[in-house]
Amino acid sequence: MKKIISLLLLMMITVLCKAQSIEVKYSVYSKQRKEQIDKIMRNPNNQEHNGLFAGLNIEKEDSFCLVVKNRQSSYVRLEPDEDLREGGGVKIILVNASYSEEDHAVYKDLSNRTVVEVRDLLAEAYIIEKTAPQYSWKLSSDSKDIMGLKCYRAVLNDTVTAWFCPEIPISEGPDLYWGLPGLILDLEDNRNIYRCISIDTNSRSELAGKKHGKKVSAERFEEIKKLALER
Repeated sequence: MKKIISLLLLMMITVLCKAQSIEVKYSVYSKQRKEQIDKIMRNPNNQEHNGLFAGLNIEKEDSFCLVVKNRQSSYVRLEPDEDLREGGGVKIILVNASYSEEDHAVYKDLSNRTVVEVRDLLAEAYIIEKTAPQYSWKLSSDSKDIMGLKCYRAVLNDTVTAWFCPEIPISEGPDLYWGLPGLILDLEDNRNIYRCISIDTNSRSELAGKKHGKKVSAERFEEIKKLALER
């Protein structure tokens, strides 16, 4: 009887572990956005529109949520409360050949090393399926505490610095990043600064649902973007 109870308890723990997920929220600051706004404000041709551009928050940070469950994950933008209210006034979205702040989401399936990237372009969604990128991380003994957790530094091509937590042994991170022996909590590359602002290792959250859109290759998406923005 004791063996049966132990077996049933083990089965329950296994089921519970499988049902749980990890939920991480990141604050993301875009260096590219700041560069684009600086260019807009310095352009003499835009002086007559200064009143319109004055509302652009150059230090704006976006919030994203990463949910990891059974080697699958979703990474999606969280809409600010003010964007959900009606009558919020004019909202300016910056889009050009090198930068876009339209919606962007990433879905990883590390069981088969695949990634689905959903990118909006001029209000139309495009689905890009590809192999998960392989990163040649260099690990360091440098450490610091993030959210009360000890994290270690890793670098990639001297342009990306990540801080990962071995106490949370899942090879995941924000956006397309992954591949370290622990969850990436903070990261900085030449485009963005990702900063962990909350973490729940015992979450009941499900993966975010995927948007519908037009399936294209990464190369084809770049072609479509170039043609659309040259009009």
